[in-house]
Amino acid sequence: MSFSTFSEYIFKCDRLDKRISNEDDQKRYYDAWMKKYQEVFADITTEKAIEWDLRCAKSMREIFTSAEFLVEAKKCLETRCYSSYYFCLYYSLFHAIYACEFMDVDARIDTLDSITHSKLIKIFESAYCNGRNGIFSKDIISFFLELRYRREYYSYVTPFNNIFDFNDDIIKLEDHDKDCYQVACFHSLLVHRSYFRRGGKFEKIVNPQQYRYMEDLFERFFAKKSNEGKMMLDPAAENIRSEAIRDGFAPWYICLELDHQYDELHTYDGFYNMEYHGIEPLNAADSYSVVYSAML
Repeated sequence: MSFSTFSEYIFKCDRLDKRISNEDDQKRYYDAWMKKYQEVFADITTEKAIEWDLRCAKSMREIFTSAEFLVEAKKCLETRCYSSYYFCLYYSLFHAIYACEFMDVDARIDTLDSITHSKLIKIFESAYCNGRNGIFSKDIISFFLELRYRREYYSYVTPFNNIFDFNDDIIKLEDHDKDCYQVACFHSLLVHRSYFRRGGKFEKIVNPQQYRYMEDLFERFFAKKSNEGKMMLDPAAENIRSEAIRDGFAPWYICLELDHQYDELHTYDGFYNMEYHGIEPLNAADSYSVVYSAML
């Protein structure tokens, strides 16, 4: 049996199947999480549709962010920029884990909004590494802590000579990243299915209270306050907001939006179209390739 049994969509689940290979255990994992999501959607409100729509959007954004840090880490290794290398390694895994947490029913908005690095790994361990029903082993926790230590070492006591196995680290990172991408993707499918099975539909904002709720939550997930107190949004995030307001809010299977997200990646600033001389630059396709290869 495979986790693909639970999906009516095209879904790459080879990594999930390796982590939980037994048919009964796969069904147990699926049932346990479906029960949690069905409890969330026992009563469906516009506010709940908004929250889980934005959770799915944010999870997808975190996956792409993680992939960008991964391809930048590879470029740093290629050019021997080791301090930057360990910074990128650590934050690639940070965002991959963060993507999963937006699908965690026990991760409340206030927790996700004001996450600390220690808190993130604690709630991730509780949700996804919890013994028999967990899909991750504690290896990912240990590796996260190792990368945090190495990033801090290179940031504050930068060695003149490398003291870590930098070649092995990028291999381990990509493996853990792609595991997280598949888990977040699979859980978005379960959220989507639970919502619509409970009679959910695309909910449009119909009063000022709902609009204020959406605006506040959107800024908390997608913006950061500047020193002048202004909430800054990039054009791609603004498009997510305007499209949802136009079409309505409902949680969705994030693989369905991968191409659309790719179309938004540095589309407006021309960053990947700038002229470079010497070293071959990165481009948006590098990040998309990482995500696509893991999820489809």
